[in-house]
Amino acid sequence: MINKNNPPTKEEIQQFLAAVNFSLPIGFIDFFENANGAEISSDVGFFILWPLTEMIQLNSGYKVDEYIPGFFVFASNGGDNAYAIEKFTGSIYEIPFIGMSKDEAVLISETFTRFIQDIS
Repeated sequence: MINKNNPPTKEEIQQFLAAVNFSLPIGFIDFFENANGAEISSDVGFFILWPLTEMIQLNSGYKVDEYIPGFFVFASNGGDNAYAIEKFTGSIYEIPFIGMSKDEAVLISETFTRFIQDIS
């Protein structure tokens, strides 16, 4: 089940795109144009896709650039794990919040679209 938040405004999307310093994976903006974040509950687990309007601030707060340079976190499981885009490839990784490092990153999906399909 997917519970989507109300969509962000066009201005909020433009602000996000201006702040991002890498190419987003195919399907990412398409999803977030229709939902400023979402909660997904399925047989696979529980996932919180962060609001687009808060992602930059949350990445800064979790010091993502310091601990896992080359990644951008966009979701969590509401607990110990983050879900991040590898900036160079666009692939999706699961990374623990505690002990956050590239060495702990586990490839989950080659694409954002596939990630959403697999978890919903």
